[in-house]
Amino acid sequence: MEQLDSTIITTAIPDIARSLNSTPLRLSLAITAYVLTLAVFIPISGWLADRFGSRRIFLAALIVFTIGSALCGLAPSLSLLIAFRVLQGAGGAALFPLSFAILFSTFPPEELGLANGVFGIPVIFAPAIGPTLGGYIVQYIDWRWIFFVNVPIGIAGLLIGQRVLT
Repeated sequence: MEQLDSTIITTAIPDIARSLNSTPLRLSLAITAYVLTLAVFIPISGWLADRFGSRRIFLAALIVFTIGSALCGLAPSLSLLIAFRVLQGAGGAALFPLSFAILFSTFPPEELGLANGVFGIPVIFAPAIGPTLGGYIVQYIDWRWIFFVNVPIGIAGLLIGQRVLT
């Protein structure tokens, strides 16, 4: 989800800017805020995982990312969109690195290659499909759905994660 979210927004910038009475340049703050939040929270997520457990922090991050995504889709102004992107980034920062930590702690060494390969498929596929999916959503639905698309995936991930990871 986090990998997809990083690329899907780029196609919606003009529509979001029009909808929020902004300019694409000012809207780039929402993208920058997300990326900066990732940079700040990735190391913090490692510390939190060491302190409270990878699985617990992963599930909490998934909740924060999903809530942040929903709030981004509901944002009535650029200022709130930026704030909600920070929240989304705070959750998203832990998802990717903790996925690897959980993967490496779950599978025995002889199965790690296969597990890593299967894990890598959506990691490579998401950024490649993001702009196309984003363009389709903006063209035929509404820009807000580039964020709402994360909500059912996040809920499903949380339900599966609670059952499988704990």
